[in-house]
Amino acid sequence: MTASDLLALLVLAGLTAYTVLGGADFGAGLWDLTRSRRQRDLVVRAMGPVWEANHVWLIFVLIALFSGFPGGFAVLSRSLTGPLSIALLGIVLRGAAFAFRQYGAPHGGPPVRGTALWGRIFAVSSLITPFAFGAAAGGITGGTLRADGSAGLLRPFLAPLPLASGLLAVAACAFIAAVYLTTDAYRSGESELVARLRARALASGLLAGALALLALPLLPDAFADRLAWPAVAVSVVSGGLALELMRRGWFGLARVAAAGAPAGLLCGWALALYPWALPGYAMLSPAPPATAGLIVGVLTAGLLLVVPSYVFMIRVLRADAD
Repeated sequence: MTASDLLALLVLAGLTAYTVLGGADFGAGLWDLTRSRRQRDLVVRAMGPVWEANHVWLIFVLIALFSGFPGGFAVLSRSLTGPLSIALLGIVLRGAAFAFRQYGAPHGGPPVRGTALWGRIFAVSSLITPFAFGAAAGGITGGTLRADGSAGLLRPFLAPLPLASGLLAVAACAFIAAVYLTTDAYRSGESELVARLRARALASGLLAGALALLALPLLPDAFADRLAWPAVAVSVVSGGLALELMRRGWFGLARVAAAGAPAGLLCGWALALYPWALPGYAMLSPAPPATAGLIVGVLTAGLLLVVPSYVFMIRVLRADAD
């Protein structure tokens, strides 16, 4: 295994962490569309400690791509300008709306005028951002992009596969969030909220599975032949197991299994894509081996610092919230 391969695995690890942890945050914001006060309070308690910190994984992925695969980063930046700009706008609006809504609704007091608007912006941005990321992945897979960005900003992402991928990303985020929120509600003893969120977890999980099946025949033959089916099988088994555990009320175990569903699907997709940036058009073009080895060392050292700090932060802030 070369230094470039190790660097690609680190990128995949960061992308998986962002998909699961950031996806749970996006999904929690999406469920905020229901405008239930009790559920909104639960979302705030769940997201409050981590909603900013989860973006560290996105920054990690971008830095690793930029420094380790400069050619591939340039190609993807030009080709994905449309959906990535939408995703970035969603991230900014979502963070601002979450903060302004919290400041506009002081604990124990009446909400300030405009707070409801910020809540809607927060929820809609939480839907748009994962859809844009999913559409970008579908655009890469579908072969509708060009390395020079000449295919257009948005037109390639209106094809069936990018649309299905975007919807799948939204459904997956909704599923993970519903599972995690159900666990939090159960620990808080809110039985009515547990029943409501469990139903949403089951519905969104089934929808995500249906969208994944819908996307399979839309894959180009060359990409489908390279798909890492063992990883896809892990996704299917994890998703099915999470649904059954939710049905039985074993929420803690369901939380672990639910993470495996999007993680397995992402790994299967990434392994099929590697070493291409755009299949058939542009390779990832890694940095020279000596540079790649240095980057792997720096990123590994960074992870050894960030991961324990992240876990410690969650434990401390969640304990304070409880």
